[in-house]
Amino acid sequence: MKIFKAIKNRWEKFLKNLAEENKKSFGDQKLDCCTMNKKEYKIKK
Repeated sequence: MKIFKAIKNRWEKFLKNLAEENKKSFGDQKLDCCTMNKKEYKIKK
C-alpha cells in the first residue's frame, strides 16, 4: 500500500502547486470574462 500513499502524496503536492500558481496568476477574485478582459466572451450590445 506504500505505492498508493506515494501516488496520493504526489497528486496532493501537484494540486497544491497548481493552486498556488493560479493564485499568483489570477489572485483571489472570481474568474469571469470581465475580470480577465476576454473580448470573445463579453456581451455585445
